[in-house]
Amino acid sequence: MYNAPAKITKKKLIEIIILILIIIWVLMFMVNYFRYTRDEPPILAIHTKNICDDGFVHSYSTLGYTYRKYDSTSTRYTEFVPFWIGVKKCQLTNGLPVTYKDFSVPNNPKFEPNYRGLVYFYTNRTNLIGAYKCINTEDSCTLATSGVDEFDIDNKDILLARKKPVNMAVLHSKYAFVNDSLDNEKDKKNDQSIKTIYYYDILNKVILDRYSDIKLSTFDRYSYGIGDKNNYYIVRNYDNRKWGLVNFKEDGTRETILDFVYDSINYNSSTGFYILCKDGKWSVYDLAKKEYLIKDSEEVIYDFWENYNMSYYYKTGYKAKLETGEEYYAFEIHKLDGSYLLDVPNVSSIIHSKYYIMYWKYDDNTIHFMDYVLNDREEPVKLFFRELDTENNHFHPALEYELEDNGEGGVITVYEGRELKYGHTMFHFNAKRWK
Repeated sequence: MYNAPAKITKKKLIEIIILILIIIWVLMFMVNYFRYTRDEPPILAIHTKNICDDGFVHSYSTLGYTYRKYDSTSTRYTEFVPFWIGVKKCQLTNGLPVTYKDFSVPNNPKFEPNYRGLVYFYTNRTNLIGAYKCINTEDSCTLATSGVDEFDIDNKDILLARKKPVNMAVLHSKYAFVNDSLDNEKDKKNDQSIKTIYYYDILNKVILDRYSDIKLSTFDRYSYGIGDKNNYYIVRNYDNRKWGLVNFKEDGTRETILDFVYDSINYNSSTGFYILCKDGKWSVYDLAKKEYLIKDSEEVIYDFWENYNMSYYYKTGYKAKLETGEEYYAFEIHKLDGSYLLDVPNVSSIIHSKYYIMYWKYDDNTIHFMDYVLNDREEPVKLFFRELDTENNHFHPALEYELEDNGEGGVITVYEGRELKYGHTMFHFNAKRWK
């Protein structure tokens, strides 16, 4: 005899529905909490945006709880709270952003400066002292790299131009320069992206100051960019976009050495002088003696150096064009009084030491050697082509060179063809032998 199953009572049905809803709520809560730990908003949530005094607060409300992301100058963090907890008030802190304080720092096996959306700070390359979490972008912040101005005098000479960006080093083992820029900002004057460079206290996770760019003066032993021997750094003011020189002290305070009034500042590492541009006029300034060696030149000064008999020389340049229409920068060498030492047309690169001058004539694609009394030395070296990029080592450059630290000579390697199948010839030169 068939027995019909007992009917589920209304009370039992309600209990089952409630149990299912609780299970769904618990599962959703677990998923959304996991998303919160990854700085992601919850699923199936209502999004609202509250205006703060200095930014916004994004709220994502769902069943009984709210995920909030504070996105303002003064407050940068997320929270996961019951629905009855209200929005916290934003308060400005010296006009500088508040950074994230509590965030996980994953293991970085290769000691990379940028890893999984964080900036890592090391001393001696592998000793981790802290990290930084982006506040202006999701994960695009980086260790600051040495920037350029509208003249970019370090990269116009094709042999001396930097091939890759140079990261700035950690300062005093506890401060760093971080690039946390918004990509859509542009400087209308020279069409360069406006950077946001924070001077960051790594140990206390506090932003101490803000600039729109920074330049290296020289390199540390790990090829990171640093300031001059006094820890003076070339930085660009965030408000007026002018360059100045600042002493970043060990206690975190800053002292302005040269006011933010310059269109360009570059450190000349061979002499310790500064090459300055203000209102279109170029000068060479001895900061230690507080005196000018060149004042208000109309020509752009690209380099300045001293030779073996303690005479000073400087390099100027201008845009040039071959008959084919190809453009490049051509350079000349002047004595300190302004007279010419080298006035040869179509010189696209000049490499010098205290004993010799090596220059590349772009029109005939030849390397020449000379001393400081205008004597041509060595036989000119003819190049087979002009391209210098290696495109990930798939092609030869036109030439490579290695110079001796004592400034007496070096080796030039000339490749006979662009493809890797071609061989090369090595040329040795020594200025001491010229005597």
